[in-house]
Amino acid sequence: MKAFGYDHNGAADVFEEYDVPTPEISDDQVLINTRAFNLNNFEKSMRVGEWKQATHRVIPGRDVAGTVAKLGANVTGFKVGDRVVAHGHGSYAEYAYALASRTVIIPDEVSFAEAAGIVTPGITAYQAVYFFGQVKSGQTVVVRGASGGVGSLAAQLALNIGATVIGIGSSKNEAYVKSLGVQEYVAYNKQDPALVLANRADVVINSALNGADSDSDARIVKENGIITTVGGDEPLSNKPFQFKPIIATKAISDAEALTALLKLMAEKKLSIRIGYQLPFTLAGVIQGHELLSKKHDGRIIVTNEVTD
Repeated sequence: MKAFGYDHNGAADVFEEYDVPTPEISDDQVLINTRAFNLNNFEKSMRVGEWKQATHRVIPGRDVAGTVAKLGANVTGFKVGDRVVAHGHGSYAEYAYALASRTVIIPDEVSFAEAAGIVTPGITAYQAVYFFGQVKSGQTVVVRGASGGVGSLAAQLALNIGATVIGIGSSKNEAYVKSLGVQEYVAYNKQDPALVLANRADVVINSALNGADSDSDARIVKENGIITTVGGDEPLSNKPFQFKPIIATKAISDAEALTALLKLMAEKKLSIRIGYQLPFTLAGVIQGHELLSKKHDGRIIVTNEVTD
């Protein structure tokens, strides 16, 4: 099968096209004929060696959407040909694989590209809102990085719960964030969010890159409120609040999160912005990783379909 990977770290052009065997799956796994895969910042970090040095061939990718090609002996609830999305392995290839427990059916109303794009940011956003943030109807939720993959989804999830959501981001993204149903927006390049929003939030969800500007989150949150963040640095403050970094948790499974997200997408209550749909070629993968390395708007999807 065709696959895209690298055997040493470097710029986007370290990617090569390989002809490799189709993965063998275990009794609890699903083999997926890839129709679309999503590119994430973590894969860029792996490629450049920020995570660890590449010492052998790597076929990256976790977020995959496609059709079931083969089922492990213990797998039930799926059949060959089903449209599925998974938090899997080796998605930069014609065939990827995933545990059945991390694989869900894609509703007819959701495209392969949308489903692939929702996986990593969607699971993160879902856990931020429902587990770490414990968002409830009637609360005020401030989302930093509200135009990004995680932030835009977290904002929509909180709105669906019945919270009042305030977005923080660049002024150029205000129209997009408000189009999601967010009524109040603070552009950090025009105003100081910590001054405008002081003591307003029951929950702050910081989904900005590396949890940027975390100290001001403590000024925005109410006493005894919750700050949850994709970064790891606790704000410096004497104010009492709960600080909860968004980390991997088994409290909410990938399947639970993906099922809920896809249901909302099918009902047109949740959307993800896809900025780029690139061809399923070596050039497409390289272009995608070049985009990952600079500012970009929307998810970067590699797909073998012109349209879904």
